[in-house]
Amino acid sequence: MKPTSRESTNMRPLNRERGAVLVVSLIMLLIVTLIAVSSMQGTVMEEKMAGNTRDRNLAFQTAESALREAERYVEGLASMGSFSGSGGLYGLTDSEPDYQASTTWGDTANHVVASDPHASYAAPRYFIKHYTLVDGTGGALNMSGYGDNKGTGDVTVFKVTTRGTGASAESAEVILRSYYGRTF
Repeated sequence: MKPTSRESTNMRPLNRERGAVLVVSLIMLLIVTLIAVSSMQGTVMEEKMAGNTRDRNLAFQTAESALREAERYVEGLASMGSFSGSGGLYGLTDSEPDYQASTTWGDTANHVVASDPHASYAAPRYFIKHYTLVDGTGGALNMSGYGDNKGTGDVTVFKVTTRGTGASAESAEVILRSYYGRTF
């Protein structure tokens, strides 16, 4: 039986197929893969940024806790006899260590280790320097809030320097300095 002309036009020979659908599918798959990889890189970068922010915040909080501990120490002082230039307590004539030097924070003769580490890599540290003495009659000295002038008695001023670290060895480091006054 002879095929009609209509049947012969609907049939395609096998040698004319070139796989265009396969090529288009592979190109689309490549594009989707590139988009996914670039989005994952952005997500990883954002996660690192969030971790670094958390680490910096932890370092700040540990330095702040050491600052509060040093202030409590000053409030508990009965005399200035312990400010001998060692153990993190420096008198009026002693030179204080360089707070930027790693030896200051590595040698326990130069600082005091705070009691609460707050989950940081290293316990916070501080040193206190007897800074100056402000004469009570020498002017208005606001010690406890706005408008509350003590006005009587000499005020001993201390400079407190603290150092806090984050959660890992390669983490953030925060150094805080504060001046704290107290009457004896």
